[in-house]
Amino acid sequence: MLKGDSNKTYYQVMEYLTDEIRKKNLKKGDNMPTERELAEHLGVSRAAIRESYKILNIVGLLRSVPSQGTFIKDEFDEWLVEPMSIIFKLSDTTMNDVLEFRRMIEVEVATLAAQKITDREIEILTECYEKMFSDISEVEKAKYDKMFHGTIVKAAKNQIILNAYNAMSPMLQIFTLDIRSQVVNNEHEGILEEIHRDIYEAIVERNVEKARISMQIHMETIIKNY
Repeated sequence: MLKGDSNKTYYQVMEYLTDEIRKKNLKKGDNMPTERELAEHLGVSRAAIRESYKILNIVGLLRSVPSQGTFIKDEFDEWLVEPMSIIFKLSDTTMNDVLEFRRMIEVEVATLAAQKITDREIEILTECYEKMFSDISEVEKAKYDKMFHGTIVKAAKNQIILNAYNAMSPMLQIFTLDIRSQVVNNEHEGILEEIHRDIYEAIVERNVEKARISMQIHMETIIKNY
């Protein structure tokens, strides 16, 4: 049995989780032990376990279902989004930081997506692309712009890249509308549609080299205007 005071309980729960997952006793979607069961196992109070479960809910490892219990999440698309959002705001993340991050990963992500995208993901990408250039507000267009790029990241089928991208999601959301405005004001009319059309067509055609070049042009256009 693990021992420790209440301020170490979170780490005890993490150690327990890690050990059980390593032993394959726990996996995605499984029901966690009740507060009473885990409190007895770790030798701490139920209140301490309750607080630990709350923390693990916040960081995106667990989910609570009323009257059913606490479960390990099935999907981790939102892993660390909320805590990372707070960190970004407190650490004065700049536009330059965001652009360097995007330039670093998005060109490679586009090439991976062109190789791995599924038919269902093509449908989602098509919907985002069409909505982005429909008769809606700029705020809505920026939302679909972000979804367009997010779909490409998911299509790359690399969980580490997806987690990193999702952690950056709050900052990307903040800056997407501003980025679009800068490009529209400084470039020729229709530039955004041209850029995204080239990316869209390349990925849908599963043309790896065209996808790489199209996304590189997109990133260079953004950086030039900032």
